[in-house]
Amino acid sequence: MWVELDGWTAKLRFSACHLIPHHPKCGRLHGHTYAVSVKIHGKRTREQEFVIDFELLKETVAELCARLDHHVVIAANDPRLRITEDGDNTAIAIGEKVYSIPTCDIAFLPTDSTSAESLSLYFASELASLIGSGASGDISKIEVRIDEGLGQGAGCALVIRAGNEWVEADT
Repeated sequence: MWVELDGWTAKLRFSACHLIPHHPKCGRLHGHTYAVSVKIHGKRTREQEFVIDFELLKETVAELCARLDHHVVIAANDPRLRITEDGDNTAIAIGEKVYSIPTCDIAFLPTDSTSAESLSLYFASELASLIGSGASGDISKIEVRIDEGLGQGAGCALVIRAGNEWVEADT
């Protein structure tokens, strides 16, 4: 069984800007209105009637969206970036380009990119941490799709392994 939320319909969205270093077009600072869709797979238990409660899932995804909404999203682990803080501002250097941005306007992610693929893995990992494997029923798989616009997005899936460790599913 699964429970699913469509990011566009359920209004699980955030607006943010990012860049993909050295890409001919996406290497410029630009923005999207992203939608986050999720599918949680699992089994209902005798004690719980749901794989996961829709309300809990929607609140959790909305909280993750709020962390990034109206921020400049920066991949803190991207080796192509040189990041230095100077008072209330952060300088982000990519080759010859240097962006100075108020630090409070930046959402640093523990990723190596801000591509839709990396954002989907970030959201799936955060959901796995926040809802765990026992939020309601017996959750076995978390799928996340990040759309950068209607009909354009990327996704990933995490599955639970022995020892309650979440790993990226083979696709």
